[in-house]
Amino acid sequence: MNSTVQKIVLSSSAVAMSFAAAAAFAQSCPAGFPDKPVNFIVGYGAGGGTDLAARKVALTIEEMSGWTVVVDNKPGASGAVMATGVMGGDADGYTVGVATNTTMAIVPNQRENIEFNYSDFGFIGTGMRLNYGLAALADRPYKTLEDFVEFARQNGRATVSTGSASYQVAMEAVAETFGVEIVSIPTKGSSAALKDALGGHVDATVQGTVHVAQIEAGEMVQLATLTDTRATYAPDAKTLSESGVDLSIEGHIVFFVNGDTPADLQSCLSETFAAAVSSDSYTEFMTVQQTTASNLGSVGTASFLADSDAFYKNYFTNQ
Repeated sequence: MNSTVQKIVLSSSAVAMSFAAAAAFAQSCPAGFPDKPVNFIVGYGAGGGTDLAARKVALTIEEMSGWTVVVDNKPGASGAVMATGVMGGDADGYTVGVATNTTMAIVPNQRENIEFNYSDFGFIGTGMRLNYGLAALADRPYKTLEDFVEFARQNGRATVSTGSASYQVAMEAVAETFGVEIVSIPTKGSSAALKDALGGHVDATVQGTVHVAQIEAGEMVQLATLTDTRATYAPDAKTLSESGVDLSIEGHIVFFVNGDTPADLQSCLSETFAAAVSSDSYTEFMTVQQTTASNLGSVGTASFLADSDAFYKNYFTNQ
């Protein structure tokens, strides 16, 4: 799956609705904002699920509000390079970071050199709920998590490409539960992790969305689902808990700004973002990608990240 986003042709009624939406946004936003492009900075490489969602949100905002939204990628340290830049940048509402809860709640607790945590930011909302899955090439001699564990046992270890620290946590839990060695191979994002798996460089990969096309084409199989419910695109793949692993990982794509951004600008961005994510075109686009449009809102996002931060703080403290 690539990051190219198709232009949506608006009908006359949709155009009228977009002008109405733009007027509503103008009433809730400070006068004159924005008077230049708003920048979405994605903390992972191009072509992954987070990048895909960011570009679709940007396109939808442009169509609904008339804003110009530029999307750029700044991968590194599971999104921490980008987040550090947002924290130290201008608090003027023109820079919006895009990452996942991994960047906000896992990385600060996992790595001692990270100088931020979730409370340093203001949250615009979430754009997508991630259906994490462990997947492998269809021609590999394992089709389920149990098969994969037995492969690791017979071969001394198994390797898994991961584009997120939360994926590594899941693989550690699997390894500990079954008493096998599973080596996580970190990459700069899900797209890079998928390429490693498709190229046969690793035994499996953990993905959010970019592997769905390969599953539908019969090139890959999902061995397990990491979230608490089975994925619609792989209904036969059991969740980790169904296989006896006491862990499920909920993932969301998070949009955020410098925490010192004035409240009126944060409200303006949050309302504009919410209208885009709740639109029919965005919802339908996410459905085509076999994932779920989901906006927890500014307060709900902060609450979700607070709970995630507490969980992973305890997890890494007890390692």
